[in-house]
Amino acid sequence: QSARRLPHGGILYELDSVESAKWLSIPSHRAKFAVNFGSNATIKNRSFHVLIKNVPTSYDPSSIRTNTDIETNGGLKPGAITKAKWIKPIARRKTNQRTAHAIITLKTKEGANQILRFGISTEGKKVFGRKLLPEPTRCLKCQSYDGSHVAAERTQDHDTCGTCGAQHRTAACKVDDPNYYQCANCDCQGHASWSRDCPSFISKWESFKKRSEDSKYRYFPTEDPLTW
Repeated sequence: QSARRLPHGGILYELDSVESAKWLSIPSHRAKFAVNFGSNATIKNRSFHVLIKNVPTSYDPSSIRTNTDIETNGGLKPGAITKAKWIKPIARRKTNQRTAHAIITLKTKEGANQILRFGISTEGKKVFGRKLLPEPTRCLKCQSYDGSHVAAERTQDHDTCGTCGAQHRTAACKVDDPNYYQCANCDCQGHASWSRDCPSFISKWESFKKRSEDSKYRYFPTEDPLTW
């Protein structure tokens, strides 16, 4: 029905019916379909991402045992959670920060909706979340949100720091005082280019949400009328 090239080079296909999706889920059919894109091409199932807010920082996203406990306590099917990670690097946390936001990836819409409706329990705390909607892509070389390129394609001679705006890699930046952060997009002090409070990011994100069908619904739509 439609095809869209993703920033990392993959292609997102939207099929015209459930029957087509079921046909492509058969391994032999997948192999025949993928071979048209080259010997190294692979097909991945769609995943469903949920942003969980205010998770205790003692939570370990890489712990299989912890995520299995979340599935058991939350009434999810075994293996429902395929991946979990913090939304922001631990190194960027404030001193004595007790909670942070995490992203949990699930195999099915039903599993994601279960979490969206009832939340999850982890580290002795009940936490809730929302759908993780598509966000503007930021070039890690020039920090731009225009979405027309990624760092590997940028012809700019130097790197622009996402923290202080100077001409060096963000990872090499020694500025750790937020008062001296300099946004390369807004050209002002007080926040970094990677900040979710950046006015340029917020403007782009609002534009993304207006174009996204997923943003119109609280849940991932399924045959259950409660998700519409």
